[in-house]
Amino acid sequence: MKEFMASITFSGVIAEEYLELIPAQKDYISRLVSQKKITSYGLSTDRTKFWVTFSAESEQEVWRLLVGFSLYKFMEVEIDELLFHQNTKLFFPQLSFN
Repeated sequence: MKEFMASITFSGVIAEEYLELIPAQKDYISRLVSQKKITSYGLSTDRTKFWVTFSAESEQEVWRLLVGFSLYKFMEVEIDELLFHQNTKLFFPQLSFN
């Protein structure tokens, strides 16, 4: 498997249609996370930029996954293949004081 980063910009005015699609978007992303297709994601505070790292065989697979986003028609996407992707949560497990 390869790692890819999708840098997404949400374009246009946020309309009622956009807001109605957000729950479906969240459900789809959760499904991809549980399938380990999405390995991490983040949203800017102004909600105009979204970054997603994918574990996929090819860039074409990433595009197929992105087309499934309910907000796809509002997105401008740039995809880059990553040489590596590190996450500090992999190295430092959260402590439990139970």
